[in-house]
Amino acid sequence: MKKLLIIVSVAFLLFSCGELPGKYHVRYYGNGANSGYPPNDNTDYESGAFATVLGKNTLKKTGFTFNGWNTRQDYSGERYKEGDKIEIKNFNVFLHAVWE
Repeated sequence: MKKLLIIVSVAFLLFSCGELPGKYHVRYYGNGANSGYPPNDNTDYESGAFATVLGKNTLKKTGFTFNGWNTRQDYSGERYKEGDKIEIKNFNVFLHAVWE
């Protein structure tokens, strides 16, 4: 009975978070933008697939120019520009706007 409860609990957590096992996503964040919205990629990717990096959509940050995306909010990660390809591994990809 304990095993069934654990399995049901894990399944509930996965589905309530909107994540499916073996399906990964690319999420975009404004990283200090003061207006607009980041792009939205609703694709469910499998490990080994490639995602195309999207543009800034309507994001704006007063006094700054959008200059691509980075896997880390502090810009210390991998940098990407619109149209680049990202290989999806066994995890979701989070991209933060780069402002200069």
